[in-house]
Amino acid sequence: MFSDFDKERLKGLLRIDSVQGEAKEGKPFGDGPYTCLVAALQMMADSGLTVKNVDGYCGYGEIGEGKLFGILAHLDVVPVGKGWHYPPFGAVEENGRIYARGALDDKGPFMATLVALERALREGKPKKRIRFIVGCNEESGWGCMKRYCETEEVPALGFSPDADFPVIYCEKGIVFHEFRYPLPPEIADLTAGERPNMVPDEARCTFVDGTEWTEKGLAAHGSTPYKGENALIKLLSKMKEQFTFAREMYRLCADFEGKEVGLDFADEDSGRLTINLGTCRREKNELVFAVDIRYPVSVQAERITEILQKQVTASVTRTNDQKPLFVEKEHPLVQKLSEAYREVTGEDAEPIAIGGGTYARMLPCGVAFGPCFPNGTAGIHCADEYLDLEEWDKTIEIYYRAIQKLCF
Repeated sequence: MFSDFDKERLKGLLRIDSVQGEAKEGKPFGDGPYTCLVAALQMMADSGLTVKNVDGYCGYGEIGEGKLFGILAHLDVVPVGKGWHYPPFGAVEENGRIYARGALDDKGPFMATLVALERALREGKPKKRIRFIVGCNEESGWGCMKRYCETEEVPALGFSPDADFPVIYCEKGIVFHEFRYPLPPEIADLTAGERPNMVPDEARCTFVDGTEWTEKGLAAHGSTPYKGENALIKLLSKMKEQFTFAREMYRLCADFEGKEVGLDFADEDSGRLTINLGTCRREKNELVFAVDIRYPVSVQAERITEILQKQVTASVTRTNDQKPLFVEKEHPLVQKLSEAYREVTGEDAEPIAIGGGTYARMLPCGVAFGPCFPNGTAGIHCADEYLDLEEWDKTIEIYYRAIQKLCF
């Protein structure tokens, strides 16, 4: 089902370094994301969809008539990080896998869904307008979708192939905060991490006397900090007896559930709040820490900010807030996607909640749907991210059935 032709198309996308870069005219997120956008739009045009490039921020391909149904994926990727055994943009095929940054987050799912849509279109005419929307800034701000919503028609219903199976009916809220401390006179520099939504795998403090302390860790997705080993927290643990900033940030973030600082929030649908200390950098005479908090649907981001401000002496700023997503399990969208998954896998699995955030939350009614199977270990945001080709045929079949049920 996933032909050699399809594999080569996917490998072409995976070989594009689409980490956000320096903004240029017509390329708001840099050369890589724009190049990937152009390539994806050409694929959709070759498949018979009418395409539009929305000023380099995002784009879409559309086909059919009637009510608008959205499929939303992203083409940008997080930075590579350390510890790769394969070239991150080499798209190396080995042992039944394709290794590359973006293989599962989210270029692989884009391609799987496009292949499924192409199959459905060969077999019949859709009863809805299907709009396949692709963004270029999902990993670092969602400026792509902000521009889309300002200028384009927003589908009332849809799904995003950017999470887990069987189907995601609930996504926690996502709020980032910056913590600014005066730079201690003993410290020349302190640096760790590349994005708030990644567990940092390396942290380094350089003192003015030339001494350097370094810690190594294990990268993971910011929504699951307990799956990684946070190098910055390890470094702060060594520094907390000497420096107030280290003591406060360690106390705030060492416990992934925030129990020590009054952030012990949870609810039945979305589970517990989680905290990821993602980055630190020196900015002139300040140390700036970035923290990624995933919060339950029953909690307000404003309440979290209030609590944080009382726990530290730092200046605290809320830099990003994506509201939670919640769709009733009984909704027809959830039910039909669940049916597609059940028919292919034979598993009568219940819809689930996640800490990750997807484009589905920009829709009036949207959910995330695949591609990761339960208990999978494909390393999203980690070194040697890969997709399993044997599973991929099953993934395409699930997406094909879902599109048939919802749009044909």
